[in-house]
Amino acid sequence: MFLLVAGLLLPTAAAADTYSFDVHSKFVNIAFESRMEIEDIFGTTHSIKGWLKLDSKGQYQFKLQVPVESLRTGIAMRDEHLRSKMWLWAERHPDLTFEGNSVRKVGKNRYLVQGQLGLRGIKKTVKVTLTVRHIQRSAASRLGLGNEEWARLRGSFAVRLSDFGIKIPKMAAAKVNNQWTVKVSLFAKRVD
Repeated sequence: MFLLVAGLLLPTAAAADTYSFDVHSKFVNIAFESRMEIEDIFGTTHSIKGWLKLDSKGQYQFKLQVPVESLRTGIAMRDEHLRSKMWLWAERHPDLTFEGNSVRKVGKNRYLVQGQLGLRGIKKTVKVTLTVRHIQRSAASRLGLGNEEWARLRGSFAVRLSDFGIKIPKMAAAKVNNQWTVKVSLFAKRVD
């Protein structure tokens, strides 16, 4: 889930920049939802690790990881089911991943990021449009973010569970949608 990296394509970025998503949990908001006639499921995590690198040729690479164990839906038993072999299989695949190197500017402060989303050991290409706000060092200091440059990324995308080998059991078919919406609001800080 997860998702979210391209926004660091900053017009002011210099060659060989690296940004880290390993920041305090208050700067990480990833929400996921399933809406059905019988039941809506809303979940969240505030845990992510990862990086985005810009090399001297202007090429980007990124890798993000979200621990399955950190996903919460508000109901402990449902969270256990989510981590089970039937759903995300956390024991064998402890992280959701998003990695790649395709980032393209599509508007003012908007970027299209394409990468491989990994769930349950299966990887599929996912495209995410992100809105990015660059926070200069001086502004970051005034906002209490420390003496680093930051980027704020926001976006959303859809994930189809069946694309990742997840079969919704008949008893849950009226409660769990095959297509989930993932919304991200993340900060990343420059580390070099």
